[in-house]
Amino acid sequence: MVLTIISHTPHFQKDNNVYGWGPTITEINNFSKLFSKIYHIAPLYDKKPLKSSVTYNSKKIYFIPINPSGGDGLKNKIDIILGIPQQLKIINKYCKKSDWVQFRAPTNLGIYVLPYLSYFNKTKYWVKYAGDWTQKSPPLSYRLQRMWLENNFNKSYVTINGKWASQKTHTVSFENPCLTNNELNQARNKTKTKIFSDKLNICFVGSMTPKKGVGILISSLKLIKDSKFIKNIYFIGDGPYRKVYEKEAKEIKNMKINFLGALPRGQLNSIYSKSHLIILPSFSEGFPKVIGEASAYGCVPIVSNVGSISQHINNSNGILINKISIKNIYYSLMLLNKNRDILRNMSREIFKISNNFTYEFYIRSLKTKILDL
Repeated sequence: MVLTIISHTPHFQKDNNVYGWGPTITEINNFSKLFSKIYHIAPLYDKKPLKSSVTYNSKKIYFIPINPSGGDGLKNKIDIILGIPQQLKIINKYCKKSDWVQFRAPTNLGIYVLPYLSYFNKTKYWVKYAGDWTQKSPPLSYRLQRMWLENNFNKSYVTINGKWASQKTHTVSFENPCLTNNELNQARNKTKTKIFSDKLNICFVGSMTPKKGVGILISSLKLIKDSKFIKNIYFIGDGPYRKVYEKEAKEIKNMKINFLGALPRGQLNSIYSKSHLIILPSFSEGFPKVIGEASAYGCVPIVSNVGSISQHINNSNGILINKISIKNIYYSLMLLNKNRDILRNMSREIFKISNNFTYEFYIRSLKTKILDL
């Protein structure tokens, strides 16, 4: 079988090699176990690869570049419109060569690619919707794509995060893969030896933006008067607000706070292996892959009750915050510090969910739920 993937995943070129965002490229690398040939249509940027970027590891995979589009301002909006014919020409060419097409949403591409797939494409396809399927006030573009996917389902499936009471039959619940079986086994050994009676390491992993709750997390750390129980705090990720948050964090004199930027997976696993807690006070999520990754290392989550997170996180394996606030994050952190036995038990419990986030589990689900193999 031949697969064409259409996504907005940023790609970069260096020394004749193509690099893309690690989690997506790793997922596609695993698709090579199912398909004889894979075309990935995605934007190519004239920039250096990010630290979190990786290369394709199979000769079955062919990267098909399109020009980047999007952004704020009238010029960028006009560029999107002008680029549509050329992008659809490329997409049409490779869809005709394929047995299956996967479109990864939500993205600006979805405004015109979804109608194309429904009305002009004859190849079977499915859509991976990675955002919050039940988000109450999504951006207009996301809202339109979700409405389309709910009501235009000829020839297609839509994979979503979580299981919902109002879910239609063509929407299929899928977990976001992020671990190999080998990584899971290595992480299990690290989890067994993790000590919770000493100082704690805490991590945040995500983009440096307000919607991820980074500013609120930093403000909650300022409330801690006696921080002797904390060894290190790691902020992993990059974004437009990183320097703002670094400057704000420097005001906290009694903690060792490290901004490490985007990290390759091996270094990120090292952070998980020594961290006891992962704090993600996001305002909108589907289900963050980093929760699945961190769970394998027994990192206890303090997380927002958004998206499908509550379908995996409960009082036995973490703390779910219904209303994100500075004080609620602070109280959650202090509670777990004072109850180390509970923290240790939560670590053992959170590890149990990690089996659901392996690529091997994902491939099996894809074969039976979508491809009917």
